[in-house]
Amino acid sequence: MASATLQNSVPNQPELVFRPSPNFSPSIWGDLFTSVSIHHNDQIIHGEEIEELKMRVRKMIVATETSMTEKLNLIDSVERLGISYHFEKEIEEQIQIFHNSYLEIMESDDLHFVALCFRLLRQHGCNISTGIFEKFRGNGGKFKKFDDEGMLSLYEAANVRTHGEDVLEEALVFVKAHLESVAPFLRSPLKEQVDHALEQCLHRGVPRVEARRYISLYEKLESRNDALLKLAKLDFNLLQMLHRQELGELSRWDMKEIERIPDYMKITYKALLELYDQYEQELKLQGRSFAVNYAKATMQEIVRSYNIEAKWFIEGYMPPFSEYMANGFITSTYYLLATTSFLGMASATNEAFNWLIKKPHIQVANATICRVVDDVATYEIEKKRGQSATGMECYMKDNGVSEGEAMEELKKMGEDAWKDMNGEIWMEKAVSMEILKRIVNLSRLIDVVYKNNEDGYTHPEKVLKPIINALLVDSLH
Repeated sequence: MASATLQNSVPNQPELVFRPSPNFSPSIWGDLFTSVSIHHNDQIIHGEEIEELKMRVRKMIVATETSMTEKLNLIDSVERLGISYHFEKEIEEQIQIFHNSYLEIMESDDLHFVALCFRLLRQHGCNISTGIFEKFRGNGGKFKKFDDEGMLSLYEAANVRTHGEDVLEEALVFVKAHLESVAPFLRSPLKEQVDHALEQCLHRGVPRVEARRYISLYEKLESRNDALLKLAKLDFNLLQMLHRQELGELSRWDMKEIERIPDYMKITYKALLELYDQYEQELKLQGRSFAVNYAKATMQEIVRSYNIEAKWFIEGYMPPFSEYMANGFITSTYYLLATTSFLGMASATNEAFNWLIKKPHIQVANATICRVVDDVATYEIEKKRGQSATGMECYMKDNGVSEGEAMEELKKMGEDAWKDMNGEIWMEKAVSMEILKRIVNLSRLIDVVYKNNEDGYTHPEKVLKPIINALLVDSLH
């Protein structure tokens, strides 16, 4: 949990309240990003070549003579290579064709095809029954062994399960044990795929990070498509240039020089101002804008909750676990992060913001994942700082359990919240899939940053530095 020293803004409580210092690591980047130089000619050249490759790939996606298996593998590759945002309309059309071909999928004995189809349909918001996996179980109800590619696809499919899907719970246990046993004997590049999947399943990985890794792996596949590979590399390098330029501008930014920021960055600020302006017009009769009211209420709530945590620390008070979680959802700012991630999105309408402010089920699941994963990973550090009102300590006190039991229970809460989120992806229809993905991506980020109980936020050298290097420093050749 982040720490700070805050001036209490709550009436009748003006005193300063101190929280323990987290001892964050100093910056490891120096002036790397503030001194970044961008070669605009490269952007133009790459942009022209990318457009040509996009036309070729678009034709592949919509081609009618391609088999279902080939088409499915193509879409999976496009998404894993990080270039699917160029072909969203075409991919959605193909996904609907697969969804309408449910009976044909049911008849297939190809585990890789069935599992891949199931995962992609679920991730695109389509409801598809787990009954398609029953044929892959033997007479005793246990799963049969198939080729390693099929087993890997089943493993990835099992990670999009929701509540009550026992067949996928059983599949996950079975296939994980199988992959762990065969991984040392597999040949490259399947070995790298299996090793990475066991460390970080695809569904919970940060898409851009996974794309960077998969590009290098895809290059080793005999079945690779060279047009896809070239597009992925050029597109990655071009986006990296744009991201570095944006990061450099933000690092050097003077608030007085807003007009000098790049046009593509102005879109975000324009969308923010227009959104607030619309609310101000709608609530004009009340004399106060939504923007002012919401901003003040949000900041007051965060400050108030931070001070509550600080007083718990000072007074040595350990709240009930439910009280801790309710306050922790606010101080973690995960609700606020989801809101700010919508800024600049074309689909982030007033209705979308109103939906989010009401704390829908998928957002509650997201906040739960972020809170409990954070609590488990930072427990030892917080204990050394002398903090007693932590999620782990509160749960142990409430339930009379050991440290190990509390850790397992909090992990289970996180797993249950992932099931909630997976179900909401195809059940929630009030907003677009683009909106839902923003919320899911926040949980993915937390899963990666705190992987294996590593506090990658407080001490980023081991976890975050390699990721940032891969995304923003090291270009693809």
